[in-house]
Amino acid sequence: MRRRTDEALVGLLLVIAVAVGIVGTIWLVRGGFEQGYPLYARFPWGAGLSKGQPVMLAGIDVGYVAEAKLDPNGTIVVEMRISDGYGIPINSTATVVPVGIFGDQAIALTPERAVTEYTPAGDTLPVGPGTPGLDELMSRVDSIGRSVSDVADKFSVELVENGGIEDLRSTLASTNALMKQLAEIAVQQSQELTLTNAALRRSISALDSAQLDSTVRNLQRTTANAEVLTSELRTTAQKLNTVLAAADSGGGTLAKLLHDPGLYTDLRGLVARLDSLTLDVKGNPRKYLNLSIF
Repeated sequence: MRRRTDEALVGLLLVIAVAVGIVGTIWLVRGGFEQGYPLYARFPWGAGLSKGQPVMLAGIDVGYVAEAKLDPNGTIVVEMRISDGYGIPINSTATVVPVGIFGDQAIALTPERAVTEYTPAGDTLPVGPGTPGLDELMSRVDSIGRSVSDVADKFSVELVENGGIEDLRSTLASTNALMKQLAEIAVQQSQELTLTNAALRRSISALDSAQLDSTVRNLQRTTANAEVLTSELRTTAQKLNTVLAAADSGGGTLAKLLHDPGLYTDLRGLVARLDSLTLDVKGNPRKYLNLSIF
């Protein structure tokens, strides 16, 4: 009887020890003797926050969630307890982030930049965009999987049921035939080019080098004669320009004839009289030609 009583006491003590350990662990996680100072944030419904969840600043555990109250206006008012040894920069935002693979959540405080001014106790931090959790990631994976399945089904319909594979095989066969034809044409062109090069070499070798030298010398002499002729023409042109300039500006007979308008008038009158005389001779030849025989 006494033995059973001892066993019952030992079991009771073990249960009490386990309960004390669990409660103590939770209590230490929530700050233990260090209460810290409060900060608040408002998150939308469905954030998945509860008491005891950690609060991290740039990846470091600086506090815990002390209270999460449901507000009828569609938000959750969260009270965070920050350890006294940490200051939260005034430009920080609060974001709910997943922790681990079992759906646990935490609050991440992220400052925009390093500052020396800190958020006072009891203030409310702005809320930043949430990080997608495991459920949202799984839903996205499912959506991607359905899209991939739809694409695979469409490929199956187009390639198998609608004869796409046969068309692809026919196209590949036509392409192979075309490549063979192009290869044959390339070989023929290469052979013709080789023959053309050989004929060109024979033609070049058949040319008489002495005849080429003679032709080159004749071209050189022709070029020299052309240069001499050009020089003489240039000299003649200069002399002619000099004569014309002297005739145009001088006071000689040639200049007077060139610049005398009366000479032009007299010449025009003489030409008119000659025309009139010619017409008169044609009309009355007996007036000018009177021949008598006997």
